[in-house]
Amino acid sequence: MKRYMLLLPLAALAACGQGEAAGEKDPCAAISTIIAARAEAEPFTSLRGEQRMLGDSPLPDAWESNATFDDSACRVSVMRGFFGGDTNIHIYTCDLFEAGTMDKDADGKLAEAAYEGAVGTVKACLGDAWTFAADTEDSQYEVYGKTVFKPVEPEEQVGDFIADPLYVEMHYAGFGGGRNSTPGWLVTLQAQKQTKAD
Repeated sequence: MKRYMLLLPLAALAACGQGEAAGEKDPCAAISTIIAARAEAEPFTSLRGEQRMLGDSPLPDAWESNATFDDSACRVSVMRGFFGGDTNIHIYTCDLFEAGTMDKDADGKLAEAAYEGAVGTVKACLGDAWTFAADTEDSQYEVYGKTVFKPVEPEEQVGDFIADPLYVEMHYAGFGGGRNSTPGWLVTLQAQKQTKAD
């Protein structure tokens, strides 16, 4: 089942910036940083921190991020030569909540709160220049939720594959779940941008 909602009112932006005056972090500043970095010539370059490592070996095209969202660990990566070699996919990912399978119900409430909180924040901060669509089904997962955000003004398509510009996703997989799934709860925020391959 899919639910679609279109334009967001400008009044929603009032939620942004109020926390900063009270000495709290402004979540809209984090969203603005992500969106601005997505528009860079080499997307998310300004968000790259230390190279990610596998033991003593650096991982190619993979970095820890120097920018966070909701104090979560974030990372930047590039999949070069994607979809037949004509496209690079640049990715910024934050893990907002993660838990195993020991307490599905209690952890599920925390996961849902993290998911709904992040979706609400992104909606409020992006304003009426972006639309969103929510999906609640995926055959790989027992529990699933994904809200995808897209600019109202269509972006130029690069290659045959269309990456989601920005989304928040929640899923739960038990043991023996989807082929690409780790058992337990995971809530992520991800921004993506396609460019022509080098």
